[in-house]
Amino acid sequence: MSVRDAISGNPGVGTAVAAGLALIGALAVFLHAPRRSAPVHHDQCFFTTDDGKTWFADRSTNIPPFDKDGKQAVRAYVFRAADGTEFVDYLERFKPEARQVLEQANSPTPGQKGPDETVVRAAFTDGRQVKRPGDASWTDGGDMQAAAQVRAVKCPDGSSTGTPVEP
Repeated sequence: MSVRDAISGNPGVGTAVAAGLALIGALAVFLHAPRRSAPVHHDQCFFTTDDGKTWFADRSTNIPPFDKDGKQAVRAYVFRAADGTEFVDYLERFKPEARQVLEQANSPTPGQKGPDETVVRAAFTDGRQVKRPGDASWTDGGDMQAAAQVRAVKCPDGSSTGTPVEP
């Protein structure tokens, strides 16, 4: 009697064999799938009070600009060049109206409804301003093309291969 005849004569055996093969296949896929770690939640980011010359880590819930030791602090995006040099590539702050909306969204008053999600998104995009250290003026985040040019990495050596640095 062949295996085929045994399975044809007893459907339960065929079902068990098929289920066993499916289980082995699923186990093989699971064991060989690449492992992905959970995203890291950073509770700090970099800020500067001197246009990016120096920077410090503080709570990521701070919405720039905010007062730090009597000076206005803005977000500093720090990168590391191929030669190991760390530098501030660009700065970020929010317009006063946008900052107010974002603060309300971050810490709603008990018993009151927070701002609408659409309003928060608009504040985060259109209310954001970016600039490079040393630039005289800020670029509005609503001007997507101009803001993207400011946010494009430019290392001190002229390359664009900087790696983000986290606190």
